Amino acid sequence: MESHVSSLAAKFAGYRHLVPLLSRDDVVYLNSSYAPPSNLIVHEAMARFSHQSLHDPNPKPSWQAAVEDVRALVARYINTELSSIAFTRDTTEALGNFIRSLKFQPGDNVVILDSEHPNHAYGWMALQSAGLEVRQVLTTATGKVTAANAATFEPYVDERTRAIGLSSIMFHSGQKNDVASICSAFRPRGIHVLADLTQQVGFAPVDAKALGISAAGFSLHKGLNCPTGIACMYVDPDVLKEINSVPPIVGYGAISNARADLLVPEGPVTFHPDSRRFDHLNLSLVGAAAAKAFLTFYLDSLGPSDLEEHLYNLGDALQEACQKLGVGIIGPSERENHAPHLYILNLLDPGWAPFLRSHGVYVSHYRLGVRVSLGFYNNEADIQRLADVVGAGVAEGLPLC
Repeated sequence: MESHVSSLAAKFAGYRHLVPLLSRDDVVYLNSSYAPPSNLIVHEAMARFSHQSLHDPNPKPSWQAAVEDVRALVARYINTELSSIAFTRDTTEALGNFIRSLKFQPGDNVVILDSEHPNHAYGWMALQSAGLEVRQVLTTATGKVTAANAATFEPYVDERTRAIGLSSIMFHSGQKNDVASICSAFRPRGIHVLADLTQQVGFAPVDAKALGISAAGFSLHKGLNCPTGIACMYVDPDVLKEINSVPPIVGYGAISNARADLLVPEGPVTFHPDSRRFDHLNLSLVGAAAAKAFLTFYLDSLGPSDLEEHLYNLGDALQEACQKLGVGIIGPSERENHAPHLYILNLLDPGWAPFLRSHGVYVSHYRLGVRVSLGFYNNEADIQRLADVVGAGVAEGLPLC
């Protein structure tokens, strides 16, 4: 086991140079769940795109071909068919496409956690005026962070529940919800499960079929290191038959019988029979260039399973360092219920934010504490530097709470 940890550490040490920011002695970057520092893989892809923009008289066809390459890479990564993947501008749009396509009657309900990401929760709540009841599973009042499973939702579900919406990994706590058990319990009852996978993709393996989700949305700008403006939507092919056939946003990209001369005929509109009905004609082509480069690197070099294990190993080191300092970590400690890359330190005093930043430690601060989030480029030295800075803060009188 120890030799495997060492070999993984050595493997990922070989990729650290791809993130030039980390060559600076005054920066400890532990904020991947907010926005990772860019890397040379993405930088070179965007530089090629820019060079083509300057010097190629007709680069757009190759850029559009790259979009289809990305569709294939995403499908390979999450174990689905190409036709199940659509491109959107962000996670909000991907989730909203499904939310606005769901068929329901006034008085029907959906169930979400009360700590769900606002971009997901507000998508459902916007339908309250149309008669959809949004039920929130009460978790924040308990003061305890636990991973959600089928039993978490069961008391809130009834014969009029149309969907459950949740994140596979919660952005504010690092809890890894048991999406598979939720789908197994409720999908056979005709209840859809819509998952936000943004905090999972690029940090760990994803198998859409094994999870059993109805649909999912995920941005490519966090674990997959792309610029903002490009995201993906997945829809189970069988679920497409059950939702509205007309997508919430309709453009040329959604139409299967669109004319090449761009004239719009008087005849009926025919939408793509698969997830491509949610596509736009013009998405972020520079984002697609970056996505093609990084997804290839992620799948063929980093390896989703290897990266997940590397991040868990760093998380173990973080937990050990925090234990020595007397710093608590919020949420489940066991791997099956916790994200590999995202850890919340129970440091709530407002003095911690400026102190950490003044010492070059880049993290996020949320209501539960200091969020430490890791990437492929991090190593145990980063964890030790964080621990040293926290120890210095304690020595200066900052409270461990």
